[in-house]
Amino acid sequence: MSDVPVCVIGCGPIGLAASLLLSRHGVPVLLVERRSELNTHPRSRFVDANTMELMREFGVEKMVEDSGLGPDWTAYNRWAVDLATTPYAELESPTFLSVPGPDSPCLPVMTVQDEVEKAMMTRVVDDPSISMHFDTEVVELTQSDVETTLILRDTRTDQRRTVTSTYTLGADGPGSSTRAVIGTTLEGSPQPIHMQDVIFHADLSPYVGDRKGALLYTQPSAGVLIFQPLDGVRRWRCQVSTGQPDLISEKAIRTRILASLGTSDDVELDIVSMRMWQPTPGATTRFSHGRIFLVGDAAHVSVPTGGLGNNAGFSGARNLAWKLAYVLRGLVPASILDTYEEEHKPVALERIEYGVATTTVMGRMMLGHRAGMDVSEHIEGTKRYADYDYLLRGYELSSELIAPNLEPAPEFVDPARDFRPLVRNGWRAPHVWVDDAETESVLDWYGNDYVLLVGPECDAESWQVAMAELPGGVPIEVRRLPAERPVAPYEKDGVVLVRPDAVIAQHLSHAGGTTDLSAVTPYLPTMAH
Repeated sequence: MSDVPVCVIGCGPIGLAASLLLSRHGVPVLLVERRSELNTHPRSRFVDANTMELMREFGVEKMVEDSGLGPDWTAYNRWAVDLATTPYAELESPTFLSVPGPDSPCLPVMTVQDEVEKAMMTRVVDDPSISMHFDTEVVELTQSDVETTLILRDTRTDQRRTVTSTYTLGADGPGSSTRAVIGTTLEGSPQPIHMQDVIFHADLSPYVGDRKGALLYTQPSAGVLIFQPLDGVRRWRCQVSTGQPDLISEKAIRTRILASLGTSDDVELDIVSMRMWQPTPGATTRFSHGRIFLVGDAAHVSVPTGGLGNNAGFSGARNLAWKLAYVLRGLVPASILDTYEEEHKPVALERIEYGVATTTVMGRMMLGHRAGMDVSEHIEGTKRYADYDYLLRGYELSSELIAPNLEPAPEFVDPARDFRPLVRNGWRAPHVWVDDAETESVLDWYGNDYVLLVGPECDAESWQVAMAELPGGVPIEVRRLPAERPVAPYEKDGVVLVRPDAVIAQHLSHAGGTTDLSAVTPYLPTMAH
């Protein structure tokens, strides 16, 4: 017997999320991290509404929301020569905007990665099912037909120990060493740009003025600088194009930043940390092999544009965790794990492609403006930067776990931007409030078991009896939508089968008083499948 059911390598946001999801399903986890602490130089900065719904499941939604920027910062992205100059492009960013909307119980939050990690860590440290170890490096990882074996080194003492786990998840980021163990590589395309990431403290309010934005692009003569407010007060990140792969000096960076403020003032800058990176979007040739799986940036890497990469990582962890838990609990065969890559890889690839396309059109806008050209066409294309809710919430999964859709896919004028919630197989289940105080969402019913959601005009008791008579298999709960509340886009006489990751597996229109198990049971995975 293995020492632990699952070992998770990497204590970034995706490793933390995967651990919490597995624990929620009753699966003990060993979480190891070679660093001595959480990330001190945060990279990701946007938590979309889908991911915030996951934070709601973890019970940290309010903590993450409180750490974010307000709508005065998130309403626009802006492009100008420098911070003090009137922008030549001011584009609304509805996907970033931190205001309540009808399609989710949660707000999207523009906050920094270390705040999200700190929020999740408050749950990890109190969770008896998660054994977490900093200063722990995986120096060797192998697998057999029945388990994985890890040799762990304490980086403080150099002591080594051997641990076995039934499965291992590599959540070890874009530089993942787990990839090589399963014989895969990142098929990425390095972009022709090098960016120096700078975290600093300064009061830039005199130069920003009323031109606040989630992203403030500047184009002084020396090159592009992207100012990103981290707390809306004094904490900033600036991405500086350098044209070289090595870090330039703090003095040179300070000069570049000051030149982008549009002032001759001697502004006090407290530089905290600097990192160099080159965008290399792409995905690995495979997401798993045997008992080892890749999640997050270990499996797929996006350009930073739009915050698509980190949020895709959360989505992938959520897709995999319940399947892994059900296998470990003996509820379903291990073959169900093949659907992780089958379902999630197309989503990751679509987001990678979208981010690259958006970055390209934005780059043309900036180059054209510098050359004195008419850039109105490129400005229109750059509206995609932070207006892509359909991409985030309207994606459609496909596998043997999901019934084929009989109706055609919805058509929109702009497939990325014109989102509306639908009850459709392979889609995220729509949000509706189920209480008059609007504090409980139907999404709060999902997370552990399958849920058979029946409309208020259906016979919930008959479905309950029918489901109770099913011979074993996955846990399923029958829940009825309230008759006194609006339930659209759910049908009042409809039935919807929802997976633990809140994805619709099957839906029946106009079910009324019927109890048609034959349409539902093929999409309830069992050991017989």
